Amino acid sequence: MVFGFLCHSVSSTPCRLLYTAVYGDDVQSASTKVVSAEGSLRTMRKEQLLEVACRVQSEYGFRLSTQLTTKVPRGKDDTPSTGEDCSRGLFRLSAGDPFPTVKVAVWQVKDECAYVLICESDENKLLAESVLETITRLMTEHVTSLEQRNAEIMLKAEKATAVLHLFLPNGQLQFMNHKVVAQNEKQLEKLITVK
Repeated sequence: MVFGFLCHSVSSTPCRLLYTAVYGDDVQSASTKVVSAEGSLRTMRKEQLLEVACRVQSEYGFRLSTQLTTKVPRGKDDTPSTGEDCSRGLFRLSAGDPFPTVKVAVWQVKDECAYVLICESDENKLLAESVLETITRLMTEHVTSLEQRNAEIMLKAEKATAVLHLFLPNGQLQFMNHKVVAQNEKQLEKLITVK
C-alpha cells in the first residue's frame, strides 16, 4: 500500500510542499513519538513529509550536478548520450528516519516539481514507478501554466485529488493496461470539466 503522495518544488532553496495526500496511518507513529501539547499528529506528519521532500530535493540536486560535471560519452551519431536519467529514482527510508517503519520513496521530477510516492517496503517498486509516471503526466497536463505551476498545484488541489482518486484509489497501486488508463483519463476529463 502507498503510505502517502506528495508534490513539492525542487528549484527553490527551502523545500516547499505543494500538495500532500496521506493514505496510511502509521499506528506506531503516535505511540513511539511523544507529541507535545501544542504540537499535533498533523504537525508531526507534515514534518515527516517535509523531511522526505528535502531528501528528494537533495538527491535530485546531487544527480543533476554529477550529470553536468561528468564527461558524457559520444553516441554512434556523434550526439552526446544523456547517460543516467537524473529525473527519477527511489530510496529506502530506514525505520525511525522519519517514519517508525521502513518505507520506500519513489520519486520523479518534471517541470521543477517533484512527485513522490511513499510506499511500504514490500510494495512492488516497478508498479509504483509506472503509476507515478502516469500521475505525473496527468498532473502536468491539467496544470497548464509552466511559470505558475507551483501556485496552480496549490490552488487547484481538486484536480490533483481527482487524478489520485482515479489512479491511486485509497492508496492502492493497481495494474492498469493502456485501455484502463484511457478509460480513467476519460473519467478524469468528465470530473474536471464538471467542476
